[in-house]
This record gives sequence, C-alpha cells and structure tokens, in this order.
Amino acid sequence: ANTPPEVRALAADAIAAIERSLALWAMVQNAWYGVSLGSVLLLAAIGLAITFGVMGVINMAHGEMVMLGAYTTYVVQEVIRARYPGLFDASLFIAVPLAFLISGLVGVLVERGIIQFLYGRPLETLLATWGLSLILQQGVRTAFGPTNKDVGNPSWMSGAFDIGHITITYNRLWIVVFTLLVFVLLRGLLRFTRLGLEMRAVTQNRAMASCMGVNTARTDTYAFALGSGIAGLAGCALSQIGNVGPDLGQS
Repeated sequence: ANTPPEVRALAADAIAAIERSLALWAMVQNAWYGVSLGSVLLLAAIGLAITFGVMGVINMAHGEMVMLGAYTTYVVQEVIRARYPGLFDASLFIAVPLAFLISGLVGVLVERGIIQFLYGRPLETLLATWGLSLILQQGVRTAFGPTNKDVGNPSWMSGAFDIGHITITYNRLWIVVFTLLVFVLLRGLLRFTRLGLEMRAVTQNRAMASCMGVNTARTDTYAFALGSGIAGLAGCALSQIGNVGPDLGQS
C-alpha cells in the first residue's frame, strides 16, 4: 500500500513484459507441435495426392493405410519386446520398411480387386473405398480390440532439450527429419526413375502416354501401391507421438 506510484507503474510494466514474452514462447511451442504433426499429415497427403493425380481416384480408405502402418509398428514392437528385447532400439528400422510394404501390398490388392473395375465412375469408387474403410476398421477392432495401443519410443527418440523457453522432444524432431528424407527420396523417384517418368506422363495425358507404350494399368497399380505405402510410413511416424487405435484411420 505504501509503494510509490512510479514504482508500482514500473512493476506493472515489467509483469506485462514478462507475460508477453511467455505468450510469445508459448506460441512458438505450439507452432513446433504443429510442424511436427503437420509433417505426418504431409506424408499422408502426399500419398493421397499420388493416387488422385495419377488415377483420378479419391481413396476414402487412405486413412486406413495410415492406420495399418501404425499397427504394423505396434506389432513389430510387441514381437521384439517378447522375443528380442535387446533389439528394441532398432525396432523402427524394422517397422518402417514393413509398414511401407504391408500398406503398399494392401494398396495393390485394393486396386486390383476393387478400383480397376470402377475407373471413370468416381461416385462408385468413393462409395466402394468408404465401405472398405469400414471393413478395415472393424477388422482391426476384431484383431486388436477397440482400445488404443501404446507404442514406445526407442532410447534415441526419448528425451528432450530446450531452446529458449520451448522444449524440443527428440521424437518430434526425428519425425520432421524422417518426413524431409521421405520427401526427398520421393522427389528423386518421380524425377529420375522410369516409374516416375511414367507416372508423370499418365498424370499429364493418359491417352498419349498409352499411345507411347506406357502400360497405364500397371502404372496405376504402382501408383496406388506407392501412395498407400507412403501412408503407411505416415502411420509409423504418427505412432511415435500418439497412441495407436482403430479410430486413427477414421480421423
């Protein structure tokens, strides 16, 4: 009560400056969380863009490919925990290629078993893949139960460090690095390989590509498998920053 008005004003200004600084750092922290989660969504979006760009198909079951990649990571970790606990730190090096292969293989089966009969009929394709998404979700619920499953982080993805007043966790940092690596590899695949050339040709002009000898049906299958495989990689990455559950594909 006896504080001079000048001192009280200076104290109020100092408190306001501290609150502004904390609010700014909190915004930076939230931006970092957004970047790390957005990198996973970028992988999922890239896979969806490949299937839509090459084939003109909106795959409503694309989220379930993300779910399959996440559950593949969970299964790999459970097997390693039960039989080879010493290899847990290397579990992701096993789970990443398996997630890509399993999701890609499911993508091949979907394209060969459903999509190829529905080209040029977008509404039927939309409904068929939506029904497939419900089947995959229920299959996962039957196999693994309706509750979420916890996926652990290897030791080299655990922990955090501070920059200023924000905390950078190693798992989110490695996910961003992984996303950039996948993006660069995919860019190289599309730019410097024959498959990438054929995919770009089919995307630009399917009829002309077919006239030039490109097997468009085979290219469609490879494109769908590639898009689904990348979605599986997104699920593998997403499992490192959250729980794995059957609602993952739906979201």
